[in-house]
Amino acid sequence: MGTPLAAMPPEDDQQRWYRRPLWLILLTAIVVAALVAAVVAITGGDNDDAAPPPATAPSTPSASNGQDGYLPDTVDRFGQQIRVPRDPAGLALPQRPVTSQRGLNDAAVGLQWQRLYGFGAAVFSTSDGPRSISPDGLAEGIAQTPQGSVIAASQIMARAYYGPPEVRMRVLAQQVIGPESAKQMIRDLTMPDRQYALDRFVKIDEQYSDTFSRISLATGPKPNSDYPSGQYYGVSTFVMVWDDGQWKWRIPDDGFTTATGDTRTESVAGWTQWQ
Repeated sequence: MGTPLAAMPPEDDQQRWYRRPLWLILLTAIVVAALVAAVVAITGGDNDDAAPPPATAPSTPSASNGQDGYLPDTVDRFGQQIRVPRDPAGLALPQRPVTSQRGLNDAAVGLQWQRLYGFGAAVFSTSDGPRSISPDGLAEGIAQTPQGSVIAASQIMARAYYGPPEVRMRVLAQQVIGPESAKQMIRDLTMPDRQYALDRFVKIDEQYSDTFSRISLATGPKPNSDYPSGQYYGVSTFVMVWDDGQWKWRIPDDGFTTATGDTRTESVAGWTQWQ
C-alpha cells in the first residue's frame, strides 16, 4: 500500500510510476499530446535500469457482483498469501471491538489481504474496517484510527488503479483530494496484467492526529549488490486526511513531483509487518 502509492504500477523494485521524474515528464507529454500511457511491470527481472516491457490491459470486472466466498488463494512475488474473493470488489470481514490498548504502529487485528479487480490487492481487518463494500465498489466504514488510515490508503490505491472505469471515477471523486491534473493521470493509466506485490511493512509518522496521517509503506526485500546486506526495500509515502467521515488520500496541490518520490531503505527494523 502505495504517494504519487501506488501506486502505480511499481517497477520491479516497486518504485511507483508517479514518483519517477522521467515518468512524470513522460506523463505530462502524454497528457498534452495523446494520453498514450506506458506502464512498467510489477514483477520480472531485477535490473532496475532495464527498459519496462509494454503492459497488457487485464479484462475489466464489474464494480461488484455481490457473491460471497473465496476462490483458491494466490501469492505475490514474495510468496505472501492473498485471498481471492468471488466478488472482485472484495469481502468485508465481521468487525469485533478492540479490547486492548494499541500503540501508534501496532497492526490492525484480523488482517486479510485480498485480491481486487483482477490484480490489485488491499488489506482488510476485523478491527478497523472496512465494515462494508458499497454496491458501486467503494470501501466504507473504516475506523478513524492510525490503523484505519493505513487500511484506507490500501483500499483507495487498489480501487483507483485497478478498478473498472466507474469505480476509479467514484474513488477519485469521493476519496481523493488533489489537483485535477493528478487525478487525470490516474484515470489515463492502464495497469499491467500481473499481481501487485503487497506493501506489507508499515510505519506511521509520529505527527499522526485524528485528522492527519502520514504513512510509509515498504515492499521487499529485493536483491541489489549496491547494499552491504545485498538487498533493499522500496518505500512509498502517502498522506491521508480525515474529511466528511472518512479517510481520504491527499495529493499535494502541486501534484506528483520529485519531492513525493519513492525512496529505498536497506532495513525495515522498527517497522510493523502487516500479515
